Amino acid sequence: MKNLDHIFSQDSLLSSLIKLVVFPCLLLTLFLAISLDPTLWVSSEIHHFYIELIAVILGSALSFYYILRYRVLRDRFSLFVGIGFFISVSIDLFHVVVSFALIENISFIKYFIPQTWFAGRFFLGAMLLIAILKYSSVSPREEIEQLSDVRAPSYTREEENEQKAITEKKDGMIFYISILGIIAIVTAVSSLFLVYPSSVLDDYSVHRPYEIPPLILFCLVLFFFYKKKLYQKKDVVYKGLALYLVIDIFTQVVMAFSAMSFDTAHNMAHVLKDVGYFVNIIALIMSSMQYSAYLKKANSLIKENLKKLQENEKLKDDFINIAAHELRTPIQPILGLSDLINHSLQNDTSEIDKSELKSDMKVIYRNAKKLQKLTNDILDVSRIDSHILNLNTSRFDFVELIKNTIEDFTTNSEKKEENVYIDFDLRDETKSKEVLDQSILIEGDKTRISQVLLNLLNNARKFTEEGKITVTVLIKKDAKEVIVSISDSGKGINSEVMNHLFEKFISRSDSGTGLGLYISKNIIEAHRGKIWASNNQNGIGSTFSFSIPVETRSMTESEPKPEPKPNAGINRA
Repeated sequence: MKNLDHIFSQDSLLSSLIKLVVFPCLLLTLFLAISLDPTLWVSSEIHHFYIELIAVILGSALSFYYILRYRVLRDRFSLFVGIGFFISVSIDLFHVVVSFALIENISFIKYFIPQTWFAGRFFLGAMLLIAILKYSSVSPREEIEQLSDVRAPSYTREEENEQKAITEKKDGMIFYISILGIIAIVTAVSSLFLVYPSSVLDDYSVHRPYEIPPLILFCLVLFFFYKKKLYQKKDVVYKGLALYLVIDIFTQVVMAFSAMSFDTAHNMAHVLKDVGYFVNIIALIMSSMQYSAYLKKANSLIKENLKKLQENEKLKDDFINIAAHELRTPIQPILGLSDLINHSLQNDTSEIDKSELKSDMKVIYRNAKKLQKLTNDILDVSRIDSHILNLNTSRFDFVELIKNTIEDFTTNSEKKEENVYIDFDLRDETKSKEVLDQSILIEGDKTRISQVLLNLLNNARKFTEEGKITVTVLIKKDAKEVIVSISDSGKGINSEVMNHLFEKFISRSDSGTGLGLYISKNIIEAHRGKIWASNNQNGIGSTFSFSIPVETRSMTESEPKPEPKPNAGINRA
């Protein structure tokens, strides 16, 4: 089934051949069959003039669209094809005007019309073949990068070589157009006074053998179209070109059977040429619509990226301002007290008060810890943004970790007022009462989860002037995850801050870097958990919660404590 899907996929060779070659050939075979009867549709010279004039108009539009496409996309393929159609249409115009003006000269018209038709078709086939071989492999985006008029001057040898190669390709294009154009124009003009050998054969079924060389060229163009895999290009203009080539091949076959001017095969060939031009124009219009949609999408993406760049620029400015402020706050007392202690130690006559020295050292140590935390937070943010936040995982008792973290927080807390305390609850959804002696095993990084708990406890302490900080651990009924909630009794979370709470440099207070919640969010998500916040229903304070997947729901006192695994260094950020 997969093989069939691949065979009939949009970009497969077989699918393209069926849609662009086989089906059109079946339809065009009917035109060929009709053309075999030379008397079925015999027109006059005025009808030939109008049909050919339509071809001139369509071909001119085709040339204009291709050259305009080059102006927009800097696509040399389009330029080459556009010039090919322009010169071919010019020859067609010369062909129809002269044949109409000298229509009374039947012997002249008999040879002039086939020879000028041959000149235009041979030139167009050769131009399309060169375009496919030489200029179809480079994408329009690469064309823009290589030929953009606003490109900065080149100074390196590599860039100079690139510019030289582009110039050589331009020179090659001019050479091909010049040679082929001169041959086609000379052939057309010389038809005014020369009859080429065997240009019309009355005694053979193939009455116009000069249609065979353009036929071979168009077949070669179609062959190399598939050989170079142009059918895989997303631009619909290449699909239209393939259809046009199939129509042109049948046009040449039909015209080769034209026994006289204005018979069925002659008229059918002209109609098919008009149809080919029309198909090509439709493909170009659809391509323009395709690029317009692409440009709209690209412009939208550019605006979105510009907005992100502006936001990143604002984040950078915020980081510089916040970091400068937060670094200055602990550095000033460290430098001041260190200088005072140093001065006291160097002054032999002064007596050092040990109790005052001890107090100063505590201040220095406390501010040094602030600096350390700030440095660690900045390093963590850098690791998170670079996707290199590593987790050293082990299997441990989550409840024991929470109790130890709360104890460390209480012991080391700077804010030890008697009116602030921590209430710890361990709840189980399957039981109506609290279960404080239960254990929960999880797989994770003990240090990082403890860091999250400390961040949330510090955050709660900052906004709790009096009352309690409640830490609740809830074991879900399905025993697949545990939810930790830390509630404070502060002023709550502003609605404007709530939507951006876990982003960088977003803080509920006037102090702090606003990095703690951002780091906590990434640590929890690296453990396949979630973190969120909400204001309390009683209107006092807020609650921060996070969930962690549970490996083992509980363990008895007799079970041995789990041994930590060696550092795994797993990147889960």
